[in-house]
Amino acid sequence: MKSFNNILVIAEDLSLNHVVLQKALLLAHRAQASLTIIANKNDENIESHLEQMYQQNTANIKNLQGEETSTPKIDIKIKYFPAPFSHKAILTEISTTTYDLLIKDINSAHLQWGFSWSDNHYLLREGNTNLLLVGQTQWQGGGNILAALETEESTEKHQQVNQFMVDESQYLAKLLNSDVHLVNCYLEASSIALSDDAFTGGIEEPEQQHWHHLYNSAQHFGVQQDHIHIAEGLPEYAIPHQAEKYKAEIVAIGAGEHHGLVSMLKGHTCEYIIKTLPCDALILKANTMQ
Repeated sequence: MKSFNNILVIAEDLSLNHVVLQKALLLAHRAQASLTIIANKNDENIESHLEQMYQQNTANIKNLQGEETSTPKIDIKIKYFPAPFSHKAILTEISTTTYDLLIKDINSAHLQWGFSWSDNHYLLREGNTNLLLVGQTQWQGGGNILAALETEESTEKHQQVNQFMVDESQYLAKLLNSDVHLVNCYLEASSIALSDDAFTGGIEEPEQQHWHHLYNSAQHFGVQQDHIHIAEGLPEYAIPHQAEKYKAEIVAIGAGEHHGLVSMLKGHTCEYIIKTLPCDALILKANTMQ
């Protein structure tokens, strides 16, 4: 299981990124990790603002059992960038310094030449650093983290990817005192195909197949049966619906997962999922594993 040792957070606008900083400070405390903040070089109040936030957060920091505890002062470093921040600058930063996690606003966008664009578009596709995109809703503790898995493939490499996904989700859940749920999406086969298979005998329908695949994975990962869910439909529609249904605070998605023919035609499915999520998103760069 991985641990967070060095966390990077993007805070271009203090008025918009207040909750982003709060969440980054909380994770750094719980993981006892170093925290690097990329801030606007024109923001003269970042240090005093950060010190105030730090004192507020440490006043009532609780351990994993919910008991108040004193924690070591975390190492905080501020790096000043000219605004608006470029995705190229962020990618350079994560390529030259080893970070375990990059935390950023899930809704951040810039307006340039009359067009709105987001650095998240590039960060999802490039770099090896796991990405936590967060919104304005505070984590309450005792919530749910929903990990979206693909279980159809049984190759050793794909099993390693799923193991990586669950390990990272369980580690984050431990830091936040949350529960991990697993979800798998499937598309219903055509009625003609089902009618042909029905005469062969003993052939499971897609829903049963996916349930058994996910159930077997859940047993391997130590996830209890009532924490596994399957949903019919495309991931970009089914996963946000499941996140809302099970009141997830964070959904974990593999950056290289859900990449079939539909994604080739429509674009990066991961990006479509994020756009409609009712919560934060943990993007795991499982596709970069060697």
